[in-house]
Amino acid sequence: MKAAAIVSVVLLIACLLGIGVLYATADMAVESIGVIAVEAATQPDLFNQLRQQVETGSVLGTAYTSQSWLDDASNYQFYTYTIRLRNDCFVTADMIEAQVTPMDGDILQIGDYTVKQLPARTTGDLQVTILTAVGMHPVREINVTYYVWGMPFTLKTTYGQ
Repeated sequence: MKAAAIVSVVLLIACLLGIGVLYATADMAVESIGVIAVEAATQPDLFNQLRQQVETGSVLGTAYTSQSWLDDASNYQFYTYTIRLRNDCFVTADMIEAQVTPMDGDILQIGDYTVKQLPARTTGDLQVTILTAVGMHPVREINVTYYVWGMPFTLKTTYGQ
């Protein structure tokens, strides 16, 4: 019985050390962020699809406003942020997603329902697109959420100054 207790304590200590190593090494870093601005009028199919979603209240993504209509496409633009991530973990980062913190004038973030993963010790890109009013600057705070072994982690970063 004494031997079983000793083995149990050793296993408990090993598990606690393993969890400590996970938290110590569960590190992802943002290497760079780029943005591309495109006038909504140059992508009429996408804009009309988003317009219909806004009018029916069924936006596939994140609506930043309670506005139930969109003006002419010439009044809007798309910002697509490309975030280069580096996974410094020893395990794969799962369910990676980015959420842009909106500013006044932002309409919505287009939903992306593909499962994103980043294998251990690799680098990869993550894209997120928002619809905003023409003339808005691209400076935004971006929150990147990811899971390692089912535990959530969040990175906060800012594009621009």
